[in-house]
Amino acid sequence: MIKITSRFVILIALLCHPLPSFAEDYMSDVARANELYANNKYQKAIDTYEAVIQKGFTNGQLFYNLGNSYIRLGKIGPAILNYIRAQKLIPRDENLQANLNFAIQQTRDKITLPQPNALGTLFFWVNDLNLNENIKLAFYINLSFWLVLTAWFYFRSDLLKLARNSLLSLLLVAIIAIGVKLHLESDFKIGVVLGKKVSVKSGLDLSNVTLFELHEGALVTITDERRDWIEIRLDPKQKGWVPKNSIGI
Repeated sequence: MIKITSRFVILIALLCHPLPSFAEDYMSDVARANELYANNKYQKAIDTYEAVIQKGFTNGQLFYNLGNSYIRLGKIGPAILNYIRAQKLIPRDENLQANLNFAIQQTRDKITLPQPNALGTLFFWVNDLNLNENIKLAFYINLSFWLVLTAWFYFRSDLLKLARNSLLSLLLVAIIAIGVKLHLESDFKIGVVLGKKVSVKSGLDLSNVTLFELHEGALVTITDERRDWIEIRLDPKQKGWVPKNSIGI
C-alpha cells in the first residue's frame, strides 16, 4: 500500500485554491525593474529585482530577468546562479536555456550542468516539469481515475475497466515521479562559484592543502555542509571544501 506523505497532500490541496493575491502587490516593482533594464540601467534593475525577491515574491521569469541583468554587467557567476534558479521553475524555456549555455561558455572553467543520474533518466519527464507541474499532473490523473472508477461501478464495461486500470497505473507512476523530483531537488544541489577565484581545500580550514582552483561561474555539486564550509564535487575524483560564502546555491 502506498502512503502519500502529508507534504504531498498539502500541495495537492493548494492546487484547488487560487494563487494568493499578494503577487499583484509586486507587479509595479517588477514593471519598474523591467523598465530600468530596457533603459540599460542594469544595476538599478538588479537592485529592484533583488528587493522584490527579498520581500518573498519569486517566479521563473523574475530570476531569468535578474540573470539577464547580471550578464549585461559581466557578472557571470550571479547570472548563471539566477538562470539555474529560473530553470527550476520554467524548465522548458528555450531562451533561458540558450542564455545559460552562453553564460557557461563565458566562464574560464566551462563546466556544464551535471547529467541526470539513473533515476533522473528513468523518470525523464520530471526534469521537463517543475515541481508544481508534476503535482498538477498527478492531481488531474487522480481526478480522472476517480471519475472513471465511479462510471465503472455503474456500467461495468470492459472499456471502463481498461481505462480504470490504466489510470491507476499512471497515477502510481505520477506519485512516484513526485518523490523522484523531491529527491533530485533535495539531494542533487547545484552551486555556482561567485568570486573571481576560489581555492578548493582538503579540509575545513584555509590552512589546508589546496587541491585545485575554480573560477567565477563554475558549476559544482554540493555534497555536504559543515559550519561555514561546503563540500563540493566535480566528479568522483575531484572534490573538496570551500568557504560557504564563495558559493551561490
